[in-house]
Amino acid sequence: MKVIVAIDKFKGCASSQQLSDAIEEALKQIKHDATVVKVPVADGGDGTMRVIRGIKGDSCQNMQVSVPACIGGLPPVDAQYFIDTTTMTAFMDLATATGLALVPPPVRNVMQASTFGTGVMMMHAIGHGARSIVLGLGGSATCDGAMGILAALGCQFLDRAGNTLEPCAQALSRIHSISTVGLAQNVKQTHITALVDVDNPLLGNRGAAATFAPQKGASPSQVKLLEQALTHWSKFMPPTVASQPGAGAAGGAAAGLAAMLHAKLTSGIDYILGLNHFDEIIGDAQLIITGEGRIDKQTMHGKAPAGVLRAAKRCNIPVVALCGSVDPELNLKSYGFEQVIEVTPHGMPLQEALNTTTALCNVKNAIAKLPSHLFH
Repeated sequence: MKVIVAIDKFKGCASSQQLSDAIEEALKQIKHDATVVKVPVADGGDGTMRVIRGIKGDSCQNMQVSVPACIGGLPPVDAQYFIDTTTMTAFMDLATATGLALVPPPVRNVMQASTFGTGVMMMHAIGHGARSIVLGLGGSATCDGAMGILAALGCQFLDRAGNTLEPCAQALSRIHSISTVGLAQNVKQTHITALVDVDNPLLGNRGAAATFAPQKGASPSQVKLLEQALTHWSKFMPPTVASQPGAGAAGGAAAGLAAMLHAKLTSGIDYILGLNHFDEIIGDAQLIITGEGRIDKQTMHGKAPAGVLRAAKRCNIPVVALCGSVDPELNLKSYGFEQVIEVTPHGMPLQEALNTTTALCNVKNAIAKLPSHLFH
């Protein structure tokens, strides 16, 4: 029997590799002669570049650059990325430079947070010979529509009086004109692929402000202001950009990059599965195990389990999804999963469940309880 393990990280708890190893160990206890193929996956969220680094291997050169924090008053951040020296492609996570995890909860302010540091990281890569950039957009602390990135790369945002605006969300509604004179030729010639882990548009009920800003600390009144600001910003974009699936990723950074730098918005999980030659690997498999930290209504809109499930359906292979927690209102089996299993025992305190050793033990126990018909 051949089993594919293609599970994303349990955020803040266990990596894709740790989970894969635990699942393999548990599977071998059930089916000693099973062939277990571990395929580390990510979907464009934070940690995606670590997964790609593992796939790319020895062709990679690790890089580090000190970038401004996305909130004023915080110390600079040491942002890491890598360059594939065979193709001179830089791979980086936006979250490394301007991620929500870098900002302590008491000082989070989505109105003032900026993606400027990510732009500095991109500029550093271009200066070191990168001809293309693959940028994972998940996990941002921002909702500035890539204004910060673009400013770091040389764009100038001006108000009605001709003054340069500080690149952050609260300045978006004051943009009167944009100067691209400062965009260097090597920046314009850099091909950018933005990996998105959502399919949300820029605006509306499923847009960047309404869906993601509250997760970054925005109040209801700030969400309204952000929606107005991003709507104003969208007027400077080509008409089809704002409605493009994934345009709302990273607080609208996907839309800004697509509009100003012609970035290609790509499903992060599909990109990773392509690097892994996933369709070829699963051809003769009898079972696929996937999952992520929490499975909820967003899972089927760009997250890793959804991408794995799509690939499995093409080959009629059953898929089991594991998670630390699941939205009880969802019937995810109706989407095509053979089973969706919440590995955390009922009543276990969250802090205990987030302990890495405990989480891996919970995953093994869940595998041990899988129905026997899956192994025949």
